[in-house]
Amino acid sequence: MDTVTVNGMVLSAMPIGEYDRRIVLLTTDLGRISAFVRGARRPNSSLLAAARPFSMGIFTLHAGRDSYTVQAASIKEYFEAVSSDVTKMAYGCYFLEAAGFASEENDDGRELLNLLYFSLKALENQAIPDELVRLVYELRLFLVMGVYPQVFECSVCKSKLTKGWLSVERGNCVCEECAKRKNDAHTSARLYLDESAMYTLQYILTAPIGRLYTFCLEEPVKRTLYDLTVKWRRRYFSREFKSLQVLEDMVHFMGTL
Repeated sequence: MDTVTVNGMVLSAMPIGEYDRRIVLLTTDLGRISAFVRGARRPNSSLLAAARPFSMGIFTLHAGRDSYTVQAASIKEYFEAVSSDVTKMAYGCYFLEAAGFASEENDDGRELLNLLYFSLKALENQAIPDELVRLVYELRLFLVMGVYPQVFECSVCKSKLTKGWLSVERGNCVCEECAKRKNDAHTSARLYLDESAMYTLQYILTAPIGRLYTFCLEEPVKRTLYDLTVKWRRRYFSREFKSLQVLEDMVHFMGTL
């Protein structure tokens, strides 16, 4: 058996037996992996923090024939401002579950882990609205998964897009001129992106991850992009997320107070 050291974040944890936990880790080099943390449920365990969701750091793993076991961990980030706030915790749990869905074993998880890190840090920033963080996270997640909207050139004339009609079903966009020339019968099934929405979406898909959360959104653009993410999830995600339902129920409840 070999020992490996990985950079990663705990996506989820569940109790195993009386004292152990099984965790799911998103790592830079191994993608999503599962590992056992022996004795993690004991109050004085040195691995207590290593078995908590949101814990990010360096993990030393014993690689067995069928599974990994955590031998040691140096946790660098706990995201306490997220885990200590009920609403932010709900957003964060959704981010973790979505990252688990988007990641694969034995894959390069660097881009997804960076997205998760910067998104959780943005959640901790009181100056950035939580709903904006979620919106940007989801749109950039589509990019990481390779199912992002093709919004940089018209699918018909190949001209650079500044506004146009986006087809969720086809995943592409046509400019207004081509839509008019074709008398597109599918326009009613498309989502219209004006110049502000198109520019914002293009920025989110291309900006360096460290610059993703450096802007504000006007309400019309936010509504358009929110509508896009809802339709895109339904089209390209093969499952529902329990944490998303909890989050949306909580947001709805808070809005009625």
